[in-house]
Amino acid sequence: MKKLFVLILSLFCLQIFAQKSLPKPNPPSLVVDYANLISAYDQQQLNQKLITIDDSTSNQIVVAIVQNLNGQVLEEVALNTFREWGIGNKKTNNGVLLLIALDERQVRIEVGYGLEGAIPDVTAKDIIERDIKPAFRQGHYFSGINDAVDDIAKAAIGEYKVKRDKKKGKEIGALGFVVILIIIIIIVSVSSGGRGGGYGGRRRNADWMLPLLFNSGGFGGFSGGGSSGGGGFGGFGGGSSGGGGASGGW
Repeated sequence: MKKLFVLILSLFCLQIFAQKSLPKPNPPSLVVDYANLISAYDQQQLNQKLITIDDSTSNQIVVAIVQNLNGQVLEEVALNTFREWGIGNKKTNNGVLLLIALDERQVRIEVGYGLEGAIPDVTAKDIIERDIKPAFRQGHYFSGINDAVDDIAKAAIGEYKVKRDKKKGKEIGALGFVVILIIIIIIVSVSSGGRGGGYGGRRRNADWMLPLLFNSGGFGGFSGGGSSGGGGFGGFGGGSSGGGGASGGW
């Protein structure tokens, strides 16, 4: 009886797992639009671009679009789909899945094991924030997808740099400046404590630093610096992912 229960439970779990992955395209394609979001022409152009990337670098990027997730969790669907389809090469696991769920307004970049170094979570998140979010909010879906694919391809070969937030850089830089300034004042005050002059002497030693604080313009005075569907596809290679990547919404 116990063995029967375990068997039934195992089959039940397998069924749940199967429900959390998208149907594998037949014939295989690097662009799978189950929601008919982009035109046939755009699908063909995008698919050809992805085939060229696959042929020239062996990195396999897949774009999958669904109308909704049917109550499933985006990250689970992306991971299970990646593994079930076998995106990327089996030996190098160099695949990337860009999954878009329209009704939920969610997007996921799922990265294969072999590309986690080239496309860490912060890079995947940056691509979502920079390319997909602004375009999708304006209804420019193909533009956002196309730009994201370009940047994913660049990142996979080490040619993409995360764009630093200038406002955040200023805040962090200003805070660091103030902390260093305070430390210097303390050091000067302590070092002069053993000499003559008492408080007045320590005050004079620190006075030269006060104009720097006020002339710097407070927290805003220091800048941390800126930064800046078609044929021809042979099939998936058996790659896998460990859950690396990033998710976002628009």
